[in-house]
Amino acid sequence: MEKSARPLPRWPFALAVAVLALLPLLPALENGFVWDDEMNLTANEHFRGLGAEHLRWMATNFHGGHYQPLTWLSYALNHAAGGLHPRGYIAVNLALHALNAALVFILFTHLLPRDGHERRRLAWAVLGALFYALHPLRVESAVWVTERRDVLSLFFLLLSLLAWLRAQDGSHRRGLFYALSLLTFAASLLSKAWGIVFPAVLLILYWRPLHRHSWKKIALELAPFAVLAVGFALLAAAAQSEEAMASLDAHGWDARLMQAAWSPAFYLEKTALPLDLSPLYLLRGDFNPWSPAMIAGAAVTVVITGTLILRARRFPALLAGWLVFLVLLAPISGLAQSGSQLAADRYTYLAGIVPALGLAAAGLWASRRWPQQKKLFAVGMVVVVALLTFATTRQTQVWESADTLWSQAIEADETNYVAYFNRATTGKLGGYEGALADLDRAIELDPGYAAAYARRGEIRVNARQDAAARADLDTAISLNPAPAQPYNNRGILNLRAGKTAKAEADFGDALERDPELYEAYVNRGLLYHQQGKSTAALADYGAALALRPDVWQVYFNRGLLLAETGQTEAAIEDFTHALSLNPDFAGTYEQRALLYRKLGQTKAAEADLAAVRRLTTLP
Repeated sequence: MEKSARPLPRWPFALAVAVLALLPLLPALENGFVWDDEMNLTANEHFRGLGAEHLRWMATNFHGGHYQPLTWLSYALNHAAGGLHPRGYIAVNLALHALNAALVFILFTHLLPRDGHERRRLAWAVLGALFYALHPLRVESAVWVTERRDVLSLFFLLLSLLAWLRAQDGSHRRGLFYALSLLTFAASLLSKAWGIVFPAVLLILYWRPLHRHSWKKIALELAPFAVLAVGFALLAAAAQSEEAMASLDAHGWDARLMQAAWSPAFYLEKTALPLDLSPLYLLRGDFNPWSPAMIAGAAVTVVITGTLILRARRFPALLAGWLVFLVLLAPISGLAQSGSQLAADRYTYLAGIVPALGLAAAGLWASRRWPQQKKLFAVGMVVVVALLTFATTRQTQVWESADTLWSQAIEADETNYVAYFNRATTGKLGGYEGALADLDRAIELDPGYAAAYARRGEIRVNARQDAAARADLDTAISLNPAPAQPYNNRGILNLRAGKTAKAEADFGDALERDPELYEAYVNRGLLYHQQGKSTAALADYGAALALRPDVWQVYFNRGLLLAETGQTEAAIEDFTHALSLNPDFAGTYEQRALLYRKLGQTKAAEADLAAVRRLTTLP
């Protein structure tokens, strides 16, 4: 029998795990904003400040279908420190992931079975934490800025669990640690609501490994956690818009239950063999819950669950771990389907801790069972972690840009029509022709894909392929009359064709569907301008500028209208504002010069005309 070693400090091991978890992800600092980062960050001004109005928005909004005030606050601090450069945001994500890796190690030192050799136990805790942190399934949450909510909420949830475990060890400061656990649990929920199942996890842990059976005391201890969980579950349900949350008609209970049964097997497979990872495992419109793949996955889940229940007396810890895994996956398993994904790598950021702990426990058990082979087991685990590290480094490159992201999704599934659409919409690969080719392919794969017709129509509007554009836009509107942009683009076609009444109707329909579509205000303002309806045109230009005060062309157009209606000083003010946004357009100087002359301000007019000559003279 091995001699017990004196207790070793854990912080050097935790620090080593954090550093090792961070290093392979550092190339992600060169990545850019991708996918929903536009909706959440680059096109969202509400979080860019720490004033009362900004804080009110963070505390009350459901932007993007989530209630996450602490996550918004973290973005606001990022913005205050470095504006909108993606590197700073990604760096914070990576730092939180490294901290989480260290906390996972500390958690494993609490949960792994006690061993006669403390060094061996710590070694397997390190290896298990690295298996978790360096797995390519972690990359999506760690490097995608939008998923700050994952890394931040897990940070607080791990702190909560560690404090709760400390409160259970008989410490005289039990009340303090219990309060700390409750507080950090609330912070986790304020970052993202997926911790709503935490009370169920604690209930399982009371059974194993704590062996507690005083159910009245357990109920009293869990009650505050349950109250918080229920409250935030209701908030999460309210945050899910009708567009994000699938209806039962669109995705019935049979589909939801089969998807929920299939997903644990899917995530186990990807954990064991992380190949063909994708940012979007597509939930297709013709989803068949009774396909062979779904039935096979569900069968694996049922067999594992049934076997562990039957062997619960002999292997209670295995059943407890499996139940925790199922509970952690429950909110994102498909029971409350949201979005177009059947599954997602990021969904393992919390649940992935369980298989990592199981692997570490298996390695520790095998090392005790066959001590002569203990080095072989450890070396094998090191090799596995090294291979995962290599795969993780490659996976960070997938998230470099929209082109790399959606090209990977297409490589993983050549029939993923949403990936083709997203690459055409946000990528730059192949330019105009490449975008059209991707949209053609998306429509070929899904002839009812309204958004693809709308996007192809918009591209053709810009390319002045008016007949083809009109056909695409008419098809998009017939398939889905809800989005505003197709009406706006069709209005542009009607305006070009001189069909002013139809153009006005289209712009009105666009604004009825989206009152914040500034392009429709601009376009209708141009229409009213051409028709001599100056009051209506000025109102639309003003509405557009209220939504987007950074578009110089609108100031220029309004300046022209103000000049035509004799409002000279107001026109000069608009031209001056346009020049502050774009000082290189000669036409603005020319128009302002005319107005300065009208007012008798000769020197100002001559200065503007000199700017015109400077900008229009060939080098």
